[in-house]
Amino acid sequence: MIFPYETEPIELTVGSRQLTLLRVKDLERWVDREALLRDEAEEPPYWAHLWTGALTLARYLEERVECRNLHVLDLGCGLGLTGIIAALKGGQVTFTDKEPEALAFAIMNAQLNACPLFEARQLDFTREVLDQQFPLILGAEILYDRPTFSQLAAFLARHLRPGGRALLADARRTNTDDFYRQLDLASLAWTQEKVKEREENLPLMVSIVTVHRRGAC
Repeated sequence: MIFPYETEPIELTVGSRQLTLLRVKDLERWVDREALLRDEAEEPPYWAHLWTGALTLARYLEERVECRNLHVLDLGCGLGLTGIIAALKGGQVTFTDKEPEALAFAIMNAQLNACPLFEARQLDFTREVLDQQFPLILGAEILYDRPTFSQLAAFLARHLRPGGRALLADARRTNTDDFYRQLDLASLAWTQEKVKEREENLPLMVSIVTVHRRGAC
């Protein structure tokens, strides 16, 4: 148990890797849907859900991204899946999330999967900055709160090392058009690669978004 949540393990396959993640057991009971509709509930524990975009980004990392000897920032890490893949591929990963419970799960999951080099730091990117830049920043389905889009773009502009890149998974669960306008305003270049997925037996398009400083490749 990671207080106040009971946990359960799930088995995942990412490429040739067999992983075990702990997640929140009976997550539905932590979401008061009627209160949400009345705008009376606190934000649900979005970090506790294993989003399809996290799986898409994990597979992309496994198949196509060199992580060895890179210092990797996993932004809004949730259960830690994408950072775990980066760590198993030789990256030194910093897990960050604004929710301390998410960091507890990410740490447990990194340990469970024998990740060699990682640390965890509580971070709200809308209010805080770090004292370093990164060659690789990961963010899986963190584009859900439109008022924070300008702050996220500014955070990326501040923390991307020259020549580095951010990889974001966007399943467009909200209208994210303004985020890309904010990237433009922050002098960040971006491209999208669309990946067809299925979620609950329905089609879902997930974009892997690559962000880098304008003029860098």
